[in-house]
Amino acid sequence: MDKKKSSLFVGRWQLFHQGHKALMETVLKEGKPVVVAIRDMEIDHSNPFSTFERWSMIQKELSEYGSLVKIIIIPDIDEICYGRDVGYGIRKIDLEQQIENISGTKTRKELNITKTIIWLTGQSGSGKTTIARILQQKMNGVILDGDEMRDSISIDLGFTREDREFHNLRVARLAKVLSKNTPVVVSVIAPFDDARKKIDEIAKPFWVYVERNLPINENKPYQIPTNYHIKVNSDTQKIDEQVEIILSALSKHKV
Repeated sequence: MDKKKSSLFVGRWQLFHQGHKALMETVLKEGKPVVVAIRDMEIDHSNPFSTFERWSMIQKELSEYGSLVKIIIIPDIDEICYGRDVGYGIRKIDLEQQIENISGTKTRKELNITKTIIWLTGQSGSGKTTIARILQQKMNGVILDGDEMRDSISIDLGFTREDREFHNLRVARLAKVLSKNTPVVVSVIAPFDDARKKIDEIAKPFWVYVERNLPINENKPYQIPTNYHIKVNSDTQKIDEQVEIILSALSKHKV
């Protein structure tokens, strides 16, 4: 039986985002199988997701390709060596170009976005996650959602003021790493002003304050920010209007 040869993709995949998917789809859409090799790394601030979590992300994102995708775990390598006449081709794929070629979405260049980390702050229930998911789609980026981050990189933390700040700073460090390759939309409350200042020192995000008239919850304190780039209001503005306001402000923002 004549089996098709596969293309090999090796990486950390911390975390697996739409740029990675677009890269692999360059091959998959040709009907060619791919082998995704996950480097088995120790968890730290720069590599917050376990090997199993990354395996699950890749499986979910590429599930439509079925048996064309094979995922394997490899040791934490630091180089790939090859000699002459190795018997296979070596192809370089332009990741940025692949991201821009995703149909139906605008690119960072088209949106004239100069900030690649957008942080939505606001009380619980203000609408941050809904706005963030639409921004993620329009910007071909990744989203770091508060609840999902709690269940992954901050599963060991509680909800004291100190733990909340430590959680916020973990997310900020992860956002900074990811933003080297793709826009990052963060939907994390970041309730205290002193923590937001520390986030600024780490990641320098574009701050969006999502305002909404909500009852005060003493168990979930929130200091209303006074230092932000743009404010939207979930009581008076529809979701699409809020998103367009944010994108417009981003396009005009100068680093």
